[in-house]
Amino acid sequence: MSGIPAQSYRGLAPAKLNLFLHINGQITEGKFQGYHELQTYFQLIEYGDWLQIDASQTPQITVQWQAGDESILQQPPIIQDDLIYRAAIALQQIAIEQGKSPLGANILLQKNTPIGGGMGGGSSAAATTLLALNRLWALDLSQPQLLELAVRLGADVPVFINQTGAWAEGVGERITPMTRPPNTEWFVVVVPQSVLLTRHGFAHPQLCRDTPKQDAPYTLSHWQTQAGNAFEPIACQESTAINDCFHALRAQAGFARLTGSGACLFAPVESEAEGQRIAANILNEIKAAKRVIVAKAFVTPACATA
Repeated sequence: MSGIPAQSYRGLAPAKLNLFLHINGQITEGKFQGYHELQTYFQLIEYGDWLQIDASQTPQITVQWQAGDESILQQPPIIQDDLIYRAAIALQQIAIEQGKSPLGANILLQKNTPIGGGMGGGSSAAATTLLALNRLWALDLSQPQLLELAVRLGADVPVFINQTGAWAEGVGERITPMTRPPNTEWFVVVVPQSVLLTRHGFAHPQLCRDTPKQDAPYTLSHWQTQAGNAFEPIACQESTAINDCFHALRAQAGFARLTGSGACLFAPVESEAEGQRIAANILNEIKAAKRVIVAKAFVTPACATA
Protein backbone atom coordinates (compact mmCIF):
# COMPACT_ATOMS: atom_id res chain seq x y z
CA MET A 1 0.00 0.00 0.00
CA SER A 2 1.26 3.44 -0.88
CA GLY A 3 -0.47 5.20 1.98
CA ILE A 4 -2.82 7.00 -0.40
CA PRO A 5 -6.31 6.76 1.10
CA ALA A 6 -8.83 4.81 -0.94
CA GLN A 7 -11.44 6.89 -2.67
CA SER A 8 -15.09 5.95 -2.43
CA TYR A 9 -18.25 6.41 -4.40
CA ARG A 10 -21.83 5.75 -3.39
CA GLY A 11 -24.56 6.28 -5.95
CA LEU A 12 -27.80 5.15 -7.47
CA ALA A 13 -27.79 2.97 -10.56
CA PRO A 14 -31.17 4.18 -11.89
CA ALA A 15 -33.60 1.72 -13.40
CA LYS A 16 -35.22 2.40 -16.77
CA LEU A 17 -38.60 2.10 -18.38
CA ASN A 18 -39.11 1.71 -22.11
CA LEU A 19 -42.00 4.06 -22.83
CA PHE A 20 -42.42 2.04 -26.01
CA LEU A 21 -40.38 -0.60 -27.85
CA HIS A 22 -40.79 -1.35 -31.57
CA ILE A 23 -38.84 -3.93 -33.55
CA ASN A 24 -38.23 -2.85 -37.14
CA GLY A 25 -36.48 -5.89 -38.60
CA GLN A 26 -33.05 -7.46 -38.53
CA ILE A 27 -29.72 -5.75 -39.10
CA THR A 28 -28.16 -7.09 -42.32
CA GLU A 29 -24.58 -5.87 -42.05
CA GLY A 30 -21.92 -4.62 -39.66
CA LYS A 31 -20.97 -5.81 -36.20
CA PHE A 32 -24.61 -6.27 -35.16
CA GLN A 33 -25.55 -8.31 -38.22
CA GLY A 34 -28.41 -10.69 -37.41
CA TYR A 35 -29.56 -8.75 -34.35
CA HIS A 36 -33.00 -7.16 -34.18
CA GLU A 37 -33.23 -3.47 -35.01
CA LEU A 38 -35.45 -1.44 -32.72
CA GLN A 39 -36.73 1.98 -31.76
CA THR A 40 -37.43 2.88 -28.15
CA TYR A 41 -37.37 5.66 -25.59
CA PHE A 42 -35.49 5.03 -22.36
CA GLN A 43 -36.94 6.81 -19.35
CA LEU A 44 -34.74 6.61 -16.26
CA ILE A 45 -36.37 6.71 -12.84
CA GLU A 46 -35.19 7.60 -9.35
CA TYR A 47 -35.22 4.01 -8.20
CA GLY A 48 -32.68 1.24 -8.61
CA ASP A 49 -29.68 -0.51 -7.15
CA TRP A 50 -27.22 1.30 -4.93
CA LEU A 51 -23.49 0.91 -5.45
CA GLN A 52 -20.74 1.47 -2.90
CA ILE A 53 -17.36 1.44 -4.63
CA ASP A 54 -14.10 1.69 -2.68
CA ALA A 55 -11.01 2.03 -4.84
CA SER A 56 -7.84 0.26 -3.70
CA GLN A 57 -4.17 0.38 -4.60
CA THR A 58 -4.02 -3.35 -5.35
CA PRO A 59 -5.52 -4.65 -8.62
CA GLN A 60 -8.05 -7.06 -7.11
CA ILE A 61 -11.72 -6.55 -8.02
CA THR A 62 -14.37 -7.84 -5.62
CA VAL A 63 -18.12 -7.68 -6.13
CA GLN A 64 -20.58 -8.42 -3.35
CA TRP A 65 -24.36 -8.31 -3.56
CA GLN A 66 -26.58 -7.35 -0.64
CA ALA A 67 -30.33 -7.92 -0.57
CA GLY A 68 -32.49 -4.81 -0.72
CA ASP A 69 -35.99 -4.83 -2.18
CA GLU A 70 -34.84 -7.73 -4.35
CA SER A 71 -33.36 -11.10 -3.38
CA ILE A 72 -29.75 -11.89 -4.32
CA LEU A 73 -30.49 -15.49 -5.25
CA GLN A 74 -29.85 -14.62 -8.91
CA GLN A 75 -26.36 -13.24 -8.30
CA PRO A 76 -24.01 -14.85 -10.83
CA PRO A 77 -22.20 -17.73 -9.08
CA ILE A 78 -19.03 -16.94 -11.05
CA ILE A 79 -17.73 -13.40 -10.65
CA GLN A 80 -16.54 -13.32 -14.28
CA ASP A 81 -20.21 -13.50 -15.33
CA ASP A 82 -21.15 -10.42 -13.32
CA LEU A 83 -21.56 -7.37 -15.58
CA ILE A 84 -20.19 -5.12 -12.83
CA TYR A 85 -16.99 -7.15 -12.68
CA ARG A 86 -16.68 -7.16 -16.47
CA ALA A 87 -17.04 -3.36 -16.50
CA ALA A 88 -14.25 -2.97 -13.94
CA ILE A 89 -11.96 -5.37 -15.82
CA ALA A 90 -12.57 -3.47 -19.06
CA LEU A 91 -11.41 -0.28 -17.36
CA GLN A 92 -8.38 -2.02 -15.88
CA GLN A 93 -7.35 -3.00 -19.41
CA ILE A 94 -7.61 0.66 -20.44
CA ALA A 95 -5.33 1.61 -17.54
CA ILE A 96 -2.76 -0.94 -18.72
CA GLU A 97 -3.00 0.45 -22.27
CA GLN A 98 -2.36 3.92 -20.83
CA GLY A 99 0.80 2.62 -19.19
CA LYS A 100 -0.61 2.89 -15.68
CA SER A 101 -0.48 0.32 -12.91
CA PRO A 102 -4.01 -1.07 -12.65
CA LEU A 103 -5.83 -0.23 -9.44
CA GLY A 104 -8.58 -2.30 -7.86
CA ALA A 105 -11.94 -1.87 -6.19
CA ASN A 106 -14.27 -3.42 -3.65
CA ILE A 107 -17.82 -3.07 -4.97
CA LEU A 108 -20.98 -3.58 -2.93
CA LEU A 109 -24.33 -3.73 -4.74
CA GLN A 110 -27.57 -3.30 -2.82
CA LYS A 111 -30.07 -5.10 -5.06
CA ASN A 112 -33.38 -3.31 -5.56
CA THR A 113 -34.12 -3.37 -9.30
CA PRO A 114 -36.26 -6.40 -10.22
CA ILE A 115 -34.29 -9.19 -11.89
CA GLY A 116 -35.78 -10.32 -15.19
CA GLY A 117 -38.13 -7.34 -15.15
CA GLY A 118 -36.98 -5.36 -18.18
CA MET A 119 -35.75 -2.43 -16.08
CA GLY A 120 -32.05 -2.67 -16.90
CA GLY A 121 -30.63 -3.31 -13.45
CA GLY A 122 -27.47 -5.08 -14.58
CA SER A 123 -26.83 -2.63 -17.40
CA SER A 124 -27.26 0.37 -15.12
CA ALA A 125 -24.95 -1.07 -12.46
CA ALA A 126 -22.29 -1.72 -15.12
CA ALA A 127 -22.58 1.82 -16.47
CA THR A 128 -22.41 3.31 -12.98
CA THR A 129 -19.29 1.25 -12.34
CA LEU A 130 -17.68 2.61 -15.50
CA LEU A 131 -18.52 6.20 -14.57
CA ALA A 132 -17.33 5.85 -10.97
CA LEU A 133 -14.08 3.99 -11.63
CA ASN A 134 -13.17 6.26 -14.52
CA ARG A 135 -13.04 9.06 -11.97
CA LEU A 136 -11.67 7.14 -8.97
CA TRP A 137 -8.86 5.62 -11.05
CA ALA A 138 -8.19 8.97 -12.79
CA LEU A 139 -8.43 7.43 -16.27
CA ASP A 140 -10.07 10.55 -17.71
CA LEU A 141 -11.89 8.70 -20.48
CA SER A 142 -14.21 10.89 -22.54
CA GLN A 143 -17.94 10.28 -22.90
CA PRO A 144 -17.48 8.75 -26.40
CA GLN A 145 -14.79 6.42 -25.06
CA LEU A 146 -17.02 5.29 -22.18
CA LEU A 147 -19.90 4.74 -24.61
CA GLU A 148 -17.66 2.57 -26.78
CA LEU A 149 -16.81 0.43 -23.75
CA ALA A 150 -20.44 0.35 -22.67
CA VAL A 151 -21.78 -1.06 -25.94
CA ARG A 152 -19.31 -3.96 -25.68
CA LEU A 153 -20.93 -4.89 -22.36
CA GLY A 154 -24.52 -4.80 -23.61
CA ALA A 155 -26.96 -2.90 -25.80
CA ASP A 156 -28.72 -1.22 -22.83
CA VAL A 157 -25.54 -0.08 -21.08
CA PRO A 158 -24.81 3.09 -23.14
CA VAL A 159 -28.02 4.91 -22.18
CA PHE A 160 -27.02 4.73 -18.52
CA ILE A 161 -23.69 6.39 -19.34
CA ASN A 162 -25.60 9.46 -20.52
CA GLN A 163 -27.85 9.35 -17.42
CA THR A 164 -30.71 11.03 -19.24
CA GLY A 165 -33.85 10.07 -21.12
CA ALA A 166 -33.07 9.14 -24.70
CA TRP A 167 -34.46 7.96 -28.01
CA ALA A 168 -32.56 4.84 -29.10
CA GLU A 169 -32.22 2.93 -32.36
CA GLY A 170 -30.10 0.12 -33.78
CA VAL A 171 -29.82 -2.52 -31.06
CA GLY A 172 -30.28 0.30 -28.56
CA GLU A 173 -26.76 1.68 -28.88
CA ARG A 174 -27.56 4.65 -31.16
CA ILE A 175 -28.72 7.15 -28.57
CA THR A 176 -30.15 10.63 -28.96
CA PRO A 177 -30.83 12.39 -25.64
CA MET A 178 -34.33 13.88 -25.72
CA THR A 179 -36.55 15.58 -23.20
CA ARG A 180 -39.15 13.23 -21.77
CA PRO A 181 -42.75 13.65 -22.92
CA PRO A 182 -45.21 15.73 -20.86
CA ASN A 183 -47.02 14.14 -17.91
CA THR A 184 -44.26 11.66 -17.16
CA GLU A 185 -43.00 12.96 -13.82
CA TRP A 186 -44.23 10.01 -11.73
CA PHE A 187 -44.63 6.32 -12.52
CA VAL A 188 -46.14 3.30 -10.85
CA VAL A 189 -44.41 0.01 -11.70
CA VAL A 190 -45.92 -3.39 -10.98
CA VAL A 191 -43.50 -6.28 -10.44
CA PRO A 192 -45.31 -9.54 -11.22
CA GLN A 193 -44.64 -12.90 -9.64
CA SER A 194 -42.94 -13.84 -12.90
CA VAL A 195 -39.80 -13.24 -14.94
CA LEU A 196 -39.15 -13.37 -18.67
CA LEU A 197 -35.95 -14.23 -20.50
CA THR A 198 -35.01 -11.72 -23.20
CA ARG A 199 -33.70 -14.43 -25.52
CA HIS A 200 -37.01 -16.27 -25.25
CA GLY A 201 -38.94 -13.16 -26.25
CA PHE A 202 -36.76 -12.41 -29.26
CA ALA A 203 -37.08 -16.02 -30.44
CA HIS A 204 -40.86 -16.21 -30.04
CA PRO A 205 -42.60 -16.97 -33.36
CA GLN A 206 -45.39 -14.46 -32.66
CA LEU A 207 -43.07 -11.51 -31.97
CA CYS A 208 -43.88 -8.54 -34.23
CA ARG A 209 -40.60 -7.84 -36.05
CA ASP A 210 -41.67 -5.50 -38.86
CA THR A 211 -42.99 -2.28 -37.30
CA PRO A 212 -42.20 0.59 -39.72
CA LYS A 213 -39.66 3.10 -38.43
CA GLN A 214 -41.26 6.14 -36.90
CA ASP A 215 -40.40 9.78 -36.41
CA ALA A 216 -39.01 10.46 -32.94
CA PRO A 217 -40.81 13.73 -32.05
CA TYR A 218 -44.19 12.47 -33.26
CA THR A 219 -43.86 9.08 -31.57
CA LEU A 220 -42.78 10.64 -28.28
CA SER A 221 -45.67 13.08 -28.26
CA HIS A 222 -48.13 10.23 -28.91
CA TRP A 223 -46.33 7.43 -27.07
CA GLN A 224 -49.39 6.24 -25.15
CA THR A 225 -51.71 6.03 -28.16
CA GLN A 226 -49.55 5.57 -31.27
CA ALA A 227 -46.82 3.31 -29.88
CA GLY A 228 -46.55 0.06 -27.97
CA ASN A 229 -44.25 -2.72 -26.86
CA ALA A 230 -43.65 -5.60 -29.28
CA PHE A 231 -43.17 -8.05 -26.39
CA GLU A 232 -46.36 -7.15 -24.53
CA PRO A 233 -48.83 -9.53 -26.28
CA ILE A 234 -46.37 -12.40 -25.91
CA ALA A 235 -45.73 -11.67 -22.22
CA CYS A 236 -49.44 -11.52 -21.40
CA GLN A 237 -50.05 -14.72 -23.35
CA GLU A 238 -47.15 -16.63 -21.79
CA SER A 239 -47.64 -15.55 -18.17
CA THR A 240 -50.91 -15.48 -16.22
CA ALA A 241 -49.20 -13.33 -13.56
CA ILE A 242 -48.15 -10.70 -16.09
CA ASN A 243 -51.58 -10.74 -17.71
CA ASP A 244 -53.33 -10.29 -14.36
CA CYS A 245 -51.03 -7.43 -13.36
CA PHE A 246 -51.43 -5.78 -16.77
CA HIS A 247 -55.23 -5.69 -16.53
CA ALA A 248 -55.16 -4.61 -12.88
CA LEU A 249 -52.84 -1.70 -13.60
CA ARG A 250 -54.86 -0.62 -16.62
CA ALA A 251 -58.03 -0.71 -14.55
CA GLN A 252 -56.46 1.39 -11.78
CA ALA A 253 -54.39 3.86 -13.84
CA GLY A 254 -56.19 3.88 -17.18
CA PHE A 255 -53.01 2.67 -18.88
CA ALA A 256 -50.49 -0.16 -18.67
CA ARG A 257 -47.45 -1.10 -20.68
CA LEU A 258 -44.67 -3.66 -20.50
CA THR A 259 -41.11 -2.37 -20.15
CA GLY A 260 -38.26 -3.94 -22.11
CA SER A 261 -38.92 -7.58 -22.86
CA GLY A 262 -40.76 -7.83 -19.52
CA ALA A 263 -41.88 -8.73 -17.00
CA CYS A 264 -42.59 -5.41 -15.21
CA LEU A 265 -45.49 -3.16 -16.16
CA PHE A 266 -45.82 0.58 -15.68
CA ALA A 267 -48.11 3.56 -16.02
CA PRO A 268 -47.56 7.30 -15.65
CA VAL A 269 -49.44 8.91 -12.78
CA GLU A 270 -50.16 12.50 -11.81
CA SER A 271 -48.49 12.41 -8.41
CA GLU A 272 -46.74 10.29 -5.83
CA ALA A 273 -49.97 10.16 -3.82
CA GLU A 274 -51.89 8.75 -6.78
CA GLY A 275 -49.14 6.22 -7.37
CA GLN A 276 -49.25 5.07 -3.75
CA ARG A 277 -53.03 4.74 -3.89
CA ILE A 278 -52.83 2.59 -7.01
CA ALA A 279 -50.00 0.53 -5.50
CA ALA A 280 -52.02 -0.20 -2.36
CA ASN A 281 -55.08 -1.23 -4.36
CA ILE A 282 -53.12 -3.59 -6.59
CA LEU A 283 -51.27 -5.21 -3.71
CA ASN A 284 -54.55 -5.72 -1.85
CA GLU A 285 -56.39 -7.19 -4.82
CA ILE A 286 -53.87 -8.97 -7.07
CA LYS A 287 -51.98 -11.98 -5.74
CA ALA A 288 -49.91 -12.06 -8.93
CA ALA A 289 -48.24 -8.76 -7.94
CA LYS A 290 -44.95 -9.34 -6.12
CA ARG A 291 -44.49 -5.66 -5.27
CA VAL A 292 -45.25 -2.20 -6.64
CA ILE A 293 -42.77 0.64 -7.11
CA VAL A 294 -43.70 4.34 -7.16
CA ALA A 295 -40.88 6.46 -8.53
CA LYS A 296 -40.16 9.87 -9.97
CA ALA A 297 -38.51 10.47 -13.32
CA PHE A 298 -34.73 10.61 -12.92
CA VAL A 299 -33.33 14.13 -13.28
CA THR A 300 -29.93 14.43 -11.61
CA PRO A 301 -27.47 11.81 -10.36
CA ALA A 302 -28.30 10.84 -6.77
CA CYS A 303 -24.87 10.08 -5.35
CA ALA A 304 -22.41 11.00 -2.64
CA THR A 305 -18.64 10.86 -2.78
CA ALA A 306 -15.98 10.86 -0.12
